[in-house]
Amino acid sequence: MNRPADQRVFLGLQLLLLWAPLPLGSNRTWAMGLLLLGAVALALGAVWAWRHAVPAAQARLAQFRWPLGLLGGLVLLTWLQVLPLPVGWLQVLSPHAALAWAGAASEGWGTLSLDPFQTRIMGSLALTYWLVFAVALLTVNTRERLQGLAQLLVWSAVAQVVLGAILFSLKADYRIFYSQVHHERMIGTYVYHNSLAGYLCMCLGVGIGLMLTRLGTETVRYRSWRARAVAAVRFMLGNKMHLRLMLIIVVIGLVLTRSRMGNSAFFAAMLVVGSLALLLARKTAPRTVVVLIASLILVDVLVVGTAVGLEKVVNRIQETELRVEDGGKAESVEARTEAARASLPIVADYPLFGTGGGSYYNVFLNYRTPQYGYVYVDHTHNDFVEVATDYGLIGLGLMGALVALTLWTVLRVMAKRRNSTAWGMAFGVAMAVVGLLIHSTVDFNLQIPANALTMVVILAMGWAAHALPSGRGR
Repeated sequence: MNRPADQRVFLGLQLLLLWAPLPLGSNRTWAMGLLLLGAVALALGAVWAWRHAVPAAQARLAQFRWPLGLLGGLVLLTWLQVLPLPVGWLQVLSPHAALAWAGAASEGWGTLSLDPFQTRIMGSLALTYWLVFAVALLTVNTRERLQGLAQLLVWSAVAQVVLGAILFSLKADYRIFYSQVHHERMIGTYVYHNSLAGYLCMCLGVGIGLMLTRLGTETVRYRSWRARAVAAVRFMLGNKMHLRLMLIIVVIGLVLTRSRMGNSAFFAAMLVVGSLALLLARKTAPRTVVVLIASLILVDVLVVGTAVGLEKVVNRIQETELRVEDGGKAESVEARTEAARASLPIVADYPLFGTGGGSYYNVFLNYRTPQYGYVYVDHTHNDFVEVATDYGLIGLGLMGALVALTLWTVLRVMAKRRNSTAWGMAFGVAMAVVGLLIHSTVDFNLQIPANALTMVVILAMGWAAHALPSGRGR
């Protein structure tokens, strides 16, 4: 189905994706509210567009009942955390939460969340993600739309790099949305360079997948040097080279963030997913796939070595001190892992349901180790641990199952499908997801609404690629 009303919903989805990173990664309450309004508008638009084709919509979404159910379970869990419950019930579900509310003069009632206000905000965000996920699954139903969404993410990444480079070159320093922003590194429209690095890493993965869709799945053999020369000129002047240049720009931007794990995650994801792809499709993968992956690695190494310097990156990785400068903190990898380790007792005390979405920075005040003293820690710099502290092992399990199921699905697409769009986008989704998983071991990309929303859409793109018709065409 590709009617004008449905097309407008798809356009709205694209605009929401473009908007999300602009207001400081949408990491402000009012910006989160705008995302929720946008998601509700998209959902209502989709209902209106499909009002005369309800059976078709149900059949489309029925293909994705497992991912929709897993993400929906996380939404329900978040709202369960703010549901008032008798303290007696809390003693069974979360004894430490019951103890906290018993000493708060709560008249025998309490919630699983220790910070219900913040958890309501996170519940609204979770609903936003689910609505956008469902709309993406419903509307991204053709190869043109799937490739168009991937191209949009590449454009957004390039815009972040261009704007970030201008502000970085000017060493811009200003106050916006009640936040002081220092462009001492490449940060784009974010506040924190690692948040931009996570975003660029995801967009690069999808962009590489898009490049593979345009290369096709067939190896072309030329009989003469003239034919090769003509093909080379066509490549240089065609949209493949334009996309390749855009990817190089994004790689440069990623390097200029000087994010240790951001660059490491990009390298590792490309090597891991590239190796898996060649292994799964070893009999049919064209040589162009190998050439593309090798060229990307070579370009990134050259950019790191010349523009930034490998020595600088290595020195940053080897830093072991926690420094507090100008009211902020520059943390070493060791310090970040210490924050995660210091947070594990929270998981032990609130194992099933957690302390409530968004409650980490308040709850951690009672669990800080002497190393931190009075330093403010708003996130654990480890998404896996923070999800476990906020949503418990149940929430971590739901999220983990969604990601694992998506990865399994796109790997199956790479192993069995010969459609270039399905194969290429499956590769891109796998690379984006693996890159974010690696980066999330020392950072908090999933706590930044723009990055979390982008990842949700990328997961939907993986399922959309799986649902494309079979065949060897594009």
